[in-house]
Amino acid sequence: MMTEAKRIVVPEPLARLGEAFARRGHELYLVGGYVRDLLLAGESKKDVDATTGARPQEIKGVLRPLAEHLWTMGERFGTIGAKVGTYDVEVTTYRSDLYTEGSRHPEVTFGESLMDDLARRDFTINAISAGAGTGEIHDPFGGRKDLSLGVIRAVGEPLDRMRDDPLRMLRAVRFETTLTTQERPFAITSELEAAIRENAHWLESISAERIREEFEKILVSDNVAMGLRALVRLGLMPYIVPEFMETLAVEQDTEFHHKDVFEHTLIVTQNVEADPILRKAAFFHDIGKPRTLVYEHRCTYCGHKSTQKTPGMGECERCGGRTLPKKIHFYGHENVGAHIAKKAMKRLAYPRDDADAVAHLVSNHMRPMGYAVGRDPWSDSAVRRFVRDTYLERGGRVLADVDMLLKLARADITGSAPRRRQVAVASWESLKARVDEVRAEDAIEKLESPLDGNQLMKLFGRGPGRWIKPIKDYLENEVVEGRLGKDDTEKAAELATAYAREHGIFEEG
Repeated sequence: MMTEAKRIVVPEPLARLGEAFARRGHELYLVGGYVRDLLLAGESKKDVDATTGARPQEIKGVLRPLAEHLWTMGERFGTIGAKVGTYDVEVTTYRSDLYTEGSRHPEVTFGESLMDDLARRDFTINAISAGAGTGEIHDPFGGRKDLSLGVIRAVGEPLDRMRDDPLRMLRAVRFETTLTTQERPFAITSELEAAIRENAHWLESISAERIREEFEKILVSDNVAMGLRALVRLGLMPYIVPEFMETLAVEQDTEFHHKDVFEHTLIVTQNVEADPILRKAAFFHDIGKPRTLVYEHRCTYCGHKSTQKTPGMGECERCGGRTLPKKIHFYGHENVGAHIAKKAMKRLAYPRDDADAVAHLVSNHMRPMGYAVGRDPWSDSAVRRFVRDTYLERGGRVLADVDMLLKLARADITGSAPRRRQVAVASWESLKARVDEVRAEDAIEKLESPLDGNQLMKLFGRGPGRWIKPIKDYLENEVVEGRLGKDDTEKAAELATAYAREHGIFEEG
């Protein structure tokens, strides 16, 4: 850790940039994540933020001779981007931003000094700068000390910094989550936590796209469970996915789960692969449980079974005797969860394909359980149907498939009761082996009717029409079931003819 360093080694392309600004009479300082990560881990990414007293027009004049290309989307906010060597550099004029209540767009005011610029930044660990030409570090707010201590502290008064840009409340959680390692935990100061809790509602003024970007970074981090817990603890989750708050303290059947729905979800999300779609599928996979919760009651006198929404004693609808809850059920929670996922992701402005992929995985996440409770291994045709039903493709792009579903199912097992876990793992391994075995014979997802539309039109001597689809679907199903070879056009023609006759497809009226 280089938190005591007085200067950093500036790579040649960035040093050259600093010299170019100096020749025009302007300072250039490297700031933010580039300097923070370099001090923290001795290395940094190729994305570089820099700040200067030069105005945007002047910045473009300095960058053009040195950059491969420029991008100016953020020019009205004082930011000009450039590709300099292997670095993506964004140079921003000294500034201060202010979000007014009810507005989603900041008021940008250009500043005159580095000190003014650093003073408006969010956290001390991000308010460290280094001269682009000299590498000399400027740390007026003690950011290096906070880095060494693992502290997320606001620059100045926490309430003022959060008011400047309410998204910083989410950024605090993101930095706590992403910077924490086993050797070096990070934590938000109590003062900053208090400011976030009291003003979490300010997130309502932030655009869905900006919220989504921070939420996504938390979801794919190594400490996602820690991040999700913090979002709930600080009162931020109601402004991201409010439905998730319903999972808190929702009990589950102890035969299968040893944690409530909230804790179970954290375990599964933490243990699934850090793929954006899989992490969101894990986050949403049981979100439908609170709305589908019912208690199975049994009468202590006549033994009649019934269901009700409350866990307490009830009255038997058959004999009037006392009933007691015996089991907990969440009938259809996967379908309710898929609906919630699509709705929530639409609110957060996720692409439609992403929302559909997540909803597809959520709606199918109980399918592997069907294998677990079965007495015998699935037949080849059952495995083929499973693989095809869990496959989702659009525009030639695979959105979800059986491999992703099996990864989600394996993570789901990590949140099950310890006494059930070993049996569940064995069942999962058996199903995975059957899927691999059947897929080795054919590309199941690509199985189609041996006869395409043109061949069917030629066979029946008819033009295009709605009549083609049911016949193709029938032939495709016969291939999946293993009753028709994927290249057996002769038998396919016989089956198609018989199917059309049996179902009266060409009958008049």
